[in-house]
Formats: sequence, C-alpha cells, structure tokens
Amino acid sequence: MLLSLMLLIVLGLTVADEGPVGIALRRWLVEAPARLLARLSRGRMLGLGLVVLLGVAAILLFEAEGVRLFSMAAPDMIAWVLMFDVTVIFDLVILAIGLRAVAGWRGLVRQRDMALSRAGALIGRIRRGARSRGGRTRKPGAPRSPSSDGEPDPGFAFA
Repeated sequence: MLLSLMLLIVLGLTVADEGPVGIALRRWLVEAPARLLARLSRGRMLGLGLVVLLGVAAILLFEAEGVRLFSMAAPDMIAWVLMFDVTVIFDLVILAIGLRAVAGWRGLVRQRDMALSRAGALIGRIRRGARSRGGRTRKPGAPRSPSSDGEPDPGFAFA
C-alpha cells in the first residue's frame, strides 16, 4: 500500500512537473519538508535520536506494553526535544558543574593560604618570643646604701 502510494507520488511529480499540479506537488512534497529539515539543528537531531533510542529500548524491554508506553509518551518527548535544544541544556549543566568545581578549588586554595599564613604568624611569634626572652637577662640592682639615720624605719605601734 505505502509502496504504491509512493510510486504514484513519484509518477505525479515526474509527469506533471511543469504544470500547476506539479508545482503544487513539488511545494508540498519537496520544498516544505526540505524547509522543515533545514531548520533542524545538530542538537535537535541528537534529541530526536535519543527519543527513538528510548522507544526502541522500551519496545525491546517491555514488548507490547513498551509499544503502548512509547506511543503515549512519544508526542510529549518529541515536543520537549523540539522545544528545547538538548545540547544547550547539556552545555548549561556542564557549565554549572564546572563553575561549582572552580569555586570549590578557589575556596580550597584560599583556605590553604589562610592556614599557611596563620601557621607562619604563629611560628614567627614563637621565634620572636624565644629570642626576646633569651636576650634579656636582669642585671643585679645596685646595693642599697645603709642609711646614716640611726632611727629604725617607721612602723605602726599598737598601744
């Protein structure tokens, strides 16, 4: 049935090529699908291929139920794929993961630098403290001269 329909279309395109019927057939059967196919991007083709792959997997895994499941889900999946360019979404996901990883590495580098600076400051403080204490020796004070006063030091007297 489909083969005979296809042969009739090809025959109509070749016989009535120059007439108004041939021009109308060419517009509807050649130019319109070519325009639609020219609009498809690489990402959309990948997405449609993914939908077909999911359909084949569903049919192989679930047999008759897979056919029913895929026939119900296919229009929504195809609309989703044609609405969003899947490669753009994939690129955005990869970009988000990459930015998160870079931010994590930057934070890790900052923490390392902060820990090294704190450790360096602590070691410097310890070294300065050891040097300053070791260099300070108290000189013995000059002996007090004995008082020429014969009276004892003042004190409290209880009566």
